[in-house]
Amino acid sequence: MENIIIVEENKKYCFSNIEEVVRKYLGDDYYNLSDDEKYKRIRIKTVMNSCFRKIPIKDLKKHEKIEDISKEQYIIYDEETFLLSLAKNNDIVIYEKENSNLFAKDIDKKSLERVAKEYIRINDCANELLENKLKLYKSRNY
Repeated sequence: MENIIIVEENKKYCFSNIEEVVRKYLGDDYYNLSDDEKYKRIRIKTVMNSCFRKIPIKDLKKHEKIEDISKEQYIIYDEETFLLSLAKNNDIVIYEKENSNLFAKDIDKKSLERVAKEYIRINDCANELLENKLKLYKSRNY
């Protein structure tokens, strides 16, 4: 079942769950890594994107402040923030089957762009999803 469709550089990739997406973008061995190794992998991939695109990185694990979530920037903390940052900066376009609720489980989906009536465009709500993640992070760490 295709719950997630990602378009990158005019190529379409289909996935049944977020774990498959993570393996594509962070490596097949990602879930075998320690937490520190996972963070380093995310950081390396983000630095590579940042150098290429010349977009700043905000690292939540280093308690860097995010003044305006809508500005072009990579926000890193975990694999979800990594993927949402790629979407928010339009490095990839993520479509999620509306009823799968993998990324967009806690947001109002009525105003989001749709494809084939059953998929929503996650890029349209990436800032909101990252803001929710930031609030969750702050509640745990401050």
